[in-house]
Amino acid sequence: ICDLGCGPGLYTQRFSDKEADVTGVDFSAHSLEYAGLKAKESSRSIQYIHADYLSDDLPTGFDIVTLIYTDLCVLSPTQRSILLNRMREMLNPDGQIVIDVVGMGALTGKEELTCIENHLMGCFWAKGDYVGIQRTFVYSEERLSLDRYLIIEPNETWQIFNWMQHYTQESLQAELHRAGFAIVNVVGELTGKPLNTDGDFIGVIASVA
Repeated sequence: ICDLGCGPGLYTQRFSDKEADVTGVDFSAHSLEYAGLKAKESSRSIQYIHADYLSDDLPTGFDIVTLIYTDLCVLSPTQRSILLNRMREMLNPDGQIVIDVVGMGALTGKEELTCIENHLMGCFWAKGDYVGIQRTFVYSEERLSLDRYLIIEPNETWQIFNWMQHYTQESLQAELHRAGFAIVNVVGELTGKPLNTDGDFIGVIASVA
């Protein structure tokens, strides 16, 4: 199994506990350092690779490639196409991918708003004093949302643009088909929760078509 965007190893550890041969890939050296430390402490044999899954060389020969926690949704259409094709190239002939995406329920429940707070989101954005401004935009026809954050610190001001693509089962199936995949199973969440067309998430297992 290869877990793309593995972060601090939350899922790679669980895969290893199921006796899988696990590789994790992430562009955050800090997260991988933490993941490697946790693997060593628990005597888990997990390989971690520091790489950008959109541009760097990726390992091959996997039975399963996972992309968990809606990573696909924050990418542009071009980036999503690149990544799905790269995931296909990582697989063995009978391999499968496991991904989850944000469903239409999450978009329906999203409202356009502007929020200004000291220490927005409970000091999430900076260690010291700051003011945070959040503006949320909804583009219903494109099934897109944008959370734009402006963080104003005493000596620095910076922005984060958090785009999110929302999917129907049909739009996800079409995008996977263009990348050479066929859906094997579809659920409401990767926990196995049944699919709800108005749900917040969609989880799929797909194989090379």
